Amino acid sequence: MRKTDLLKMSIFIAIALFLLILCSQVAFLNLRGFNDHEAFYECAEDSIDVVFIGGSMAYTAFCPAELYDRYGISSYNFGTSNQSMLAGYIWAQEAYEYQKYKVIVVEAMALTMSHGEIATDIRSLFSMGINHNYLQLAGVYKRNSYKVVFPIFVLHDGWEISQKTFAETGNEGNQYLRGFVPLFSQAGENYQESILRGDENATEYLNFTYIDRLREYCDENEIKLIIVKTLMASNEVNNWNDGYHNQVQEYATQYNIPFIDFNSVEYMKDAGMDISVDVAADLRHMSYSGSQKATNYLGEYMLQMEGIQWNLYKDPRLNHEALDKYYAIIDEIEKE
Repeated sequence: MRKTDLLKMSIFIAIALFLLILCSQVAFLNLRGFNDHEAFYECAEDSIDVVFIGGSMAYTAFCPAELYDRYGISSYNFGTSNQSMLAGYIWAQEAYEYQKYKVIVVEAMALTMSHGEIATDIRSLFSMGINHNYLQLAGVYKRNSYKVVFPIFVLHDGWEISQKTFAETGNEGNQYLRGFVPLFSQAGENYQESILRGDENATEYLNFTYIDRLREYCDENEIKLIIVKTLMASNEVNNWNDGYHNQVQEYATQYNIPFIDFNSVEYMKDAGMDISVDVAADLRHMSYSGSQKATNYLGEYMLQMEGIQWNLYKDPRLNHEALDKYYAIIDEIEKE
């Protein structure tokens, strides 16, 4: 092959790679929405003490602004739709590079999905861009690693490029919501009883690979790990039953990890929860009133934990003006 032909081929390959990277970046921009996490990178360095990870059950249950307003604890909610434990583990590492947080809360439904489909995991992590943490997916999805590097090959459904695609931020309200998404519907009076039946012999299979890695990561960095299962009214769509509860409880006991299951009568009573009003009409996610109770319970619980030096009410991005804007956003969403 002549040098000129080799040069032309090299130039062609370089241009093709550049276009693939560019299209992939546009693909990421199209994913920005109500629970992207661009706002995290605007937080003051080492100002956050708590992070939340998990799927939609996490981002509808834990309110960072209200946790700060009532208890002075600064936090960020990294919940994304159908987030796997793998994606949550990667977010935990990414967050710790910017914020030497002290506590991480895992919404337990993520434990039933050790890792999801490649498209789902890419969607969960797109806010961090194609960096070294994101590229851990390539090591997991070996045969499809090219899709991780060039997500244009997998993130192509439902695109609609518009002015919002190239806006400076995906959702300006996210800097105040910090990943939280409130739901104002309610399950209704037909739903009163816990989905748990107290069957101590019930079992389900769980793959603990990535919660194991997260637990080890927390031990290495002296981070407190808490597992929380949010309240549900039905397990027909997202199955959470006595078997899963028992398996997680056994795991948590083995490694001395706090496990709070708001579906158990004990925790439901302690938190003052009522399934009919504290679960949304979809029967799977907590309503806004439920999220307030879950956030209050965790705020009081975490302040009683030993060995943590909290930076209470010291987050410069959560001043009175920011909190006022947060509550204004909540009021606007409720009216809508």
